[in-house]
Amino acid sequence: MNTSLAAIEEAVRTEARPRPQPEVSGVSHGWRVREYQDGGVDHVEVRDGTGRVQLVIAYAAGVFWALHVGFPTARVSLPNWRLKLPEDARSTTVYAGTSFSLTRFSKGDEAVWCIQPSGA
Repeated sequence: MNTSLAAIEEAVRTEARPRPQPEVSGVSHGWRVREYQDGGVDHVEVRDGTGRVQLVIAYAAGVFWALHVGFPTARVSLPNWRLKLPEDARSTTVYAGTSFSLTRFSKGDEAVWCIQPSGA
């Protein structure tokens, strides 16, 4: 196994290749969304207007995971594990891709991100 710095950097470049952002009218102003693939698993990373990572969603074969990143860690309602949404929350569709859409429900400091698979 080659553990030289050059070999590791090459492996990272090979494994995690950013894909172009799809032209989606559902991406809201002030949010930055980046799609990439790592080890055969698709990821969507969402950053706020300051550049801080809010959440990363991983998905493969119709299964979704919310990766624990950022501080505080985002509350994410998954298709197979729904969370209660804040009452009278304002909804903002932040991302709408080919596999799923991502909507942020917020009220004051409380926010829940909700994944809705496409075709559901």
